[in-house]
Amino acid sequence: MLFGTKIVKTEILAQNGTLLAAAERNFVFPRNLDSSDESILIIKGKDLPELDRGTRVTVIAYSKAGDRIKYAGDISMSYDRQMNISLVKSDSTQVLEERRRYFKIKVDLSGRALFVVRDDDTIRFEEPVAIGVSDINVGGIFMTSGYEFHTDDSACIDVELLDGYRLNTMATVLRVQTDSDGAVIGYGCAFESLTAAQEDAIGKYINYEQLLLRAKKGEQEQ
Repeated sequence: MLFGTKIVKTEILAQNGTLLAAAERNFVFPRNLDSSDESILIIKGKDLPELDRGTRVTVIAYSKAGDRIKYAGDISMSYDRQMNISLVKSDSTQVLEERRRYFKIKVDLSGRALFVVRDDDTIRFEEPVAIGVSDINVGGIFMTSGYEFHTDDSACIDVELLDGYRLNTMATVLRVQTDSDGAVIGYGCAFESLTAAQEDAIGKYINYEQLLLRAKKGEQEQ
């Protein structure tokens, strides 16, 4: 089972969920998954874990289309500079998230609202309004702000993701979330439109944050 046209990242997990290795380059993903021949995933690097032949692992493959596919695999060769994994062709293969558009991740990002369109009026700020982003996916964000946004407001937001990349796009406020006392907690927003480059940048950011979370979880379990 292979979704999407290209695998752009792989993660290798132990049976207890500990991250063993991850690669965004220097790996070769097998193209013969639909055949009866053995399908070998090859990862090259430095300081890779040395595992016994036959050790069962979990492989998470990320496609360029945004799918995350889980495979079972057995170590066929493993030393500090190369790991070969024989993928198990069975019903255990599954798509973890149908599309990254629907996968939401908790974050702590700072950003700005540059202006707001409300009804037919454009509200321009003398200084950009500070916002906080507490979760994000390719569909939208949940943001907080000292500014009072209204439902159906269309805000131009600017948020820095990875490596200085700035996501600058329009987002519509779908809901104003309040607590039991009626105080505003934050705003659920949907992106109005994203370019392919913007979707890719968000996807890479989500993948990066997931990797950090798995690494942290692995450290806590040791």
